Amino acid sequence: MAMEVRINDKLFDILSTQMKILFYIGDLKQCTLSELREVTKSSWSTINKIVPELQKDGLIEIVEEKTSVGSVKKIVRLTKKGSAIFDKIIELNNLLNSFDK
Repeated sequence: MAMEVRINDKLFDILSTQMKILFYIGDLKQCTLSELREVTKSSWSTINKIVPELQKDGLIEIVEEKTSVGSVKKIVRLTKKGSAIFDKIIELNNLLNSFDK
């Protein structure tokens, strides 16, 4: 179950699209490309450009899982390297939230 992190608006404004996508994958723990597109409100062209870049950089992995009807869905997850960056984003988020109090 996702931890439902509320990202600070200031942090969200300064994060790149790649980091926003990385954040959402980390928050959801794993997701399909369609779920990622929906939650980030990104176009398919953006997803199809950024996801391979994050995979090439070793930040995410994509695994294929068979569904009950025999089709294959692609699941996106953070790697250890991606998780370390996600943890840093959370630390920065918590720091910014502490200033808002």
